Amino acid sequence: MTPLQAVRLPPFAQRRQQGQALIYGIVVLMGGLAALLFVFNTGQLTAEKTKLVNTADAVAYSAAVMQARALNFDAYTNRALMANEVMIAQAVSIAAWSAHVVKHTENVTPLNCRSYYSVPAALLLIDYIPVCYLLSLPTARNTAQAVDQVAQQAAQASVLASEAAKAVLQGAQANMAATILPARKTLMQQVADANYAGDGSVHVDSMPITDTFTQFEGSSFIRAYAGAERGRFKQAALAAAQRDAFVRQRSWTSANHLPCLLGNKAEFRRRGGTELVDFDEWKAMDTASLHHWSWHTHGLFRLPTCDDDEMPLGYGTQAAAHGTPDDSGAAYGQSRPGNPRASALASSSDWHYSGLPTFYDIAVPALAYASTDPQPRLTFAIRLTRAKDQLRTSDGSSGIKPGGRLALIDGKPAHAVLAAVSSAQVYFERPSGRDDGMTELASLFNPYWQVRLVPTSAADLAAATAMGGAR
Repeated sequence: MTPLQAVRLPPFAQRRQQGQALIYGIVVLMGGLAALLFVFNTGQLTAEKTKLVNTADAVAYSAAVMQARALNFDAYTNRALMANEVMIAQAVSIAAWSAHVVKHTENVTPLNCRSYYSVPAALLLIDYIPVCYLLSLPTARNTAQAVDQVAQQAAQASVLASEAAKAVLQGAQANMAATILPARKTLMQQVADANYAGDGSVHVDSMPITDTFTQFEGSSFIRAYAGAERGRFKQAALAAAQRDAFVRQRSWTSANHLPCLLGNKAEFRRRGGTELVDFDEWKAMDTASLHHWSWHTHGLFRLPTCDDDEMPLGYGTQAAAHGTPDDSGAAYGQSRPGNPRASALASSSDWHYSGLPTFYDIAVPALAYASTDPQPRLTFAIRLTRAKDQLRTSDGSSGIKPGGRLALIDGKPAHAVLAAVSSAQVYFERPSGRDDGMTELASLFNPYWQVRLVPTSAADLAAATAMGGAR
């Protein structure tokens, strides 16, 4: 045999080499299966985490939207409550004005407004002459009385309707305040379950990590204001009512502008206005008087004076009141100082009125924010968890279940649950800036509360970490 001639191995040697290759192949196959299982579990955990984070965002955003809607609901109902107050102010204004017109038609006869001896014409009260003429017509009194009867009934009915609407609106605000937190908790779980429909269960923590809706600088962010605390509502309601010029002041004057020295100085004064007395009474007063100045002597040792002689012509008043508030400081469109005798003659019975309503607004610490401060913001952070047996990994709910020694390779997280934290913020901002360039402060009188997702703070992340769960 030459050196280059192949050596034929015995059969038993060939069988030994084939066995060694099989062992190596099995090892490689098991390693590949383990790697494949590891990649599968890693991918499933990544997908689970992504889905849980997205679900946490949806839950936090939905909860914040509910809070913003609750604040905007209070704003809309506060506006509706103010509209009711404006209606009551208008109702008593119409009633007082109508009553004063009736009295005016009854008392205008001595002025002879339809004859050559017309007192307004003689006194050169140019603006009052046509008014006096119309009120002296034969049909004027009956027409005024008929109109007054309808006006009184309609005005009183509108006050009763406003009172009924007020009770409904107050009940709605109180119900919202009482149910917002349990409703929010239910909503969060519903949103989470909807995201995992047909894919196992997910848990939303019953207590948020941060919730400034319930804890804002030591108190709840919103609260009810009643009694003497209704000052803000009074200012808002009064400002809204006085945007109507008829409510604010119903006054005009016809004067001849002659000096008293000539003995024929005269004025016709029409005065009227509506006031909100304290927190529990809307009252209107309307008067009309003819004022004529004449000289009067007071004996030898006193100088003569030019004194005003008031002739009351028309007067009427109407109030919607709760109790008997003191209105001594009310001027009623300068009716009391301008026509004191006519004002003293005006009287009426009060209509039923419960006073300005108890209303909801943001708490005192939030109201203290000035225009130079950042607007108060509500932060909400919530944690969601998913139990390890719900994860779609090889040792969870997945249909892939390794057996034998491959079962040693698990896909469960380091902790008993997989957790995710998300934060949302409710903030106050007008959709567009004010025309006057001023900054509008946050309140529950304008429905400008909006929502956005925000990064979770380090403190909230630390709190979530302390609770446990892989993130």
